[in-house]
Amino acid sequence: MDVNLVWSKRAEKGYARIVSYLEKEWSDKEVRNFVQDTNRFFELLKENPQMLEVSKSHKNLYHGPINRLTILTYRFDPGKKEIVLINIREARKRPLKNTT
Repeated sequence: MDVNLVWSKRAEKGYARIVSYLEKEWSDKEVRNFVQDTNRFFELLKENPQMLEVSKSHKNLYHGPINRLTILTYRFDPGKKEIVLINIREARKRPLKNTT
């Protein structure tokens, strides 16, 4: 499937925060492995955009683990054939609470 992957600013910041943490606390090899693993994951996601758990309250919103320590939230628009990465965060952090 030919799907376009778009990064939101929030997803870019979250991913950069994780990579920065890994660079400070882990070896270069582990950083490379994380980047390679996430790139492979995104290629799989482009082939199967509905592979993670669908939100019960928001249409076309999906979330789930990239790996055991990283959670992804994204929106898939089948009409545009576009995946928008909304947020990437550490699994150990609590998600933002809905204030409405």
